[in-house]
Amino acid sequence: MKNFSKLSRFPLGTIKAEGFLKEQLLRGKDGMAGHLPELEPDIILNPYLNKQEVSSWTKEEQCGWGAEISGNYWTGYIQHAFTLDDSEMIETATNWVNEMMKKQKDDGYLGTFYEDDADIYDDFNAWGTATVMRGLLAFYEATKREDVFEAVYRCMKWFTVKWAGDNKTSYAGAFIIEPMVYCYLKTGDEELLKFSEDYAEYLCEHDIFRTSYKAYLEGEYHYNANHTVAVGVNLRLPALLYSVTGKEKYLKATKNIIKLVREKSTQLSGGPVSNSEYLGPVSATAETEYCCFAIFNASYSHMSYITGQSIYGDYMEEMFYNGAQGARKKDERAIAYMSAPNQIYATNESSSFMGDMQVYAPCYPTACCPVNSVVVVPEFIKGMLLHDEKDNIYCTVYGPCSLCYKNIKIKENTLYPFRNDVSFEIKTEKAFSLYLKVPVWAKAFTISVNGNEISCERNENGYTAVEITESCKVDIKFKAEVEVLRVDDSDASKKYPLAIKYGALLFSYHIPERWTAYPGTPHTPMPEGWSWYKVTPVWTEADIAEIHERTGMRRYMISWNVAMDEKLSADDIEIELCTPEGYAWSNPYIKLHTHCYKAPYLCSPYPPRTFEPYQDKQFVTDRLDITLVPYGCTNLRITYFPIADLKKDI
Repeated sequence: MKNFSKLSRFPLGTIKAEGFLKEQLLRGKDGMAGHLPELEPDIILNPYLNKQEVSSWTKEEQCGWGAEISGNYWTGYIQHAFTLDDSEMIETATNWVNEMMKKQKDDGYLGTFYEDDADIYDDFNAWGTATVMRGLLAFYEATKREDVFEAVYRCMKWFTVKWAGDNKTSYAGAFIIEPMVYCYLKTGDEELLKFSEDYAEYLCEHDIFRTSYKAYLEGEYHYNANHTVAVGVNLRLPALLYSVTGKEKYLKATKNIIKLVREKSTQLSGGPVSNSEYLGPVSATAETEYCCFAIFNASYSHMSYITGQSIYGDYMEEMFYNGAQGARKKDERAIAYMSAPNQIYATNESSSFMGDMQVYAPCYPTACCPVNSVVVVPEFIKGMLLHDEKDNIYCTVYGPCSLCYKNIKIKENTLYPFRNDVSFEIKTEKAFSLYLKVPVWAKAFTISVNGNEISCERNENGYTAVEITESCKVDIKFKAEVEVLRVDDSDASKKYPLAIKYGALLFSYHIPERWTAYPGTPHTPMPEGWSWYKVTPVWTEADIAEIHERTGMRRYMISWNVAMDEKLSADDIEIELCTPEGYAWSNPYIKLHTHCYKAPYLCSPYPPRTFEPYQDKQFVTDRLDITLVPYGCTNLRITYFPIADLKKDI
């Protein structure tokens, strides 16, 4: 048995969060991560352990959605507990795992389809079971409890028997390949590998949603071909098969589909478009389902260690530090199921997909996105550092964290992505190489060891190597330049708006928010201290005066009616490095200052949804100064700026 992955991930708990990442985990413990089972026990707590019914669901939905939602929640909770190293959360996780172990049937099955008349060939049986296996395997990584691994292994053996031949499904069930591969790497059981490759070939013959590796190799791309979340799950499976077979066709397939999704359906925030939950083209108001942030982050993380290429770490940073943060309430007590780059409203009627899917809520009737919001933070942290077989360390994602591995201790001190420098305090008794990612946006970089600059180059995989022979301090500084980009929305609105990036961050005009609590439509009424929220703009006194003025165009001069000069350049933008006070996602550590123009007729004062401009260029009047903040520091925003028509003097 050979592992063809270029690098390896550290066991859960080896990498700990520090700084603002640790604060986010602490807020999560007091927020959704720590309390979702109390808010929606029928959906999150009960499916695997208590088998209680959700009154509005059929039995099939209870087994299916319940398996996925509960499995993803406990995967996130277990990762959260050990990443934070929180004894209370670890105890809760351990108790849940112990109870879960008691549910395993004599034949090895460990899922939610327990009843004698259950349809064990339902797609959700494999899909949902795979989600909870990820949680159990994460627990095994952190604790080395062999009984937990053995339970997962026995369940995988059950699937190799019961789902043999054509007893498979073509939607999301193939996700069972992931825990199969994990178990194969530990056991060398060829039946697991045979089943996984058989499943890959089955998909080629039953390719309803274009999820087979052969479809990925063909290089065609079709909007509405598949649920975007399912794409995010399925695209990593061929690469996982490559990791245990070495067959290049599998790896090429995954690389191809990632390239296409990023070219056609990925916003500058990193969020894959999932209009109506299916693949769609980029546009200012195209929405991303929150599940996508967690699922694609995990897939990019897998590709980081399988390929050894740093570009997938760039993709993780882009998504996590922008899109994933921009759809979270900063106290970690609500997320938006759907969010977009330009979002003036987050209400129960603002989503183009379904009425209340842009509101901020701790738990929706379909709770997949809330539980995936629990997964995304600790899984991102788990993927920050990798190692090779010689115990060299690879920094594929930057942020404040620490590592304790064998006799190597590393503390990463940084305000990245709000700053473009990172410092490593290293304590070691052995020599090793520290491979530092050079992001694609970096125009140059410098490295110093104990204050002395050293010579280094970026290698073909996007890393630069620093040889460590003793305890020391390593600093890397990246040169970043402000980028003014034209957004390619040619398959959607064809407006080609402007967007502004600096380093790993996308910047937005922050629309001040009014949070209005309301009961919402959860399965279980919210307890005290929890709520659903409609988020609307705070109208300034100037806005109100303009709106109520009954003559002249200026009555439409509301704050977000702005457009930008298509000739805007980096020279027109000033960078402000703010004093890092308070929580990074509430109080921006960096701002950009530039100018724009009032576009009085861009949209009416009170549209129910965020407006997509009618024409390519907007009539404008006054030139205005404008301040931009990181996308992740906003919940309402303008990120893709319409183009100003400057044919007339302003």
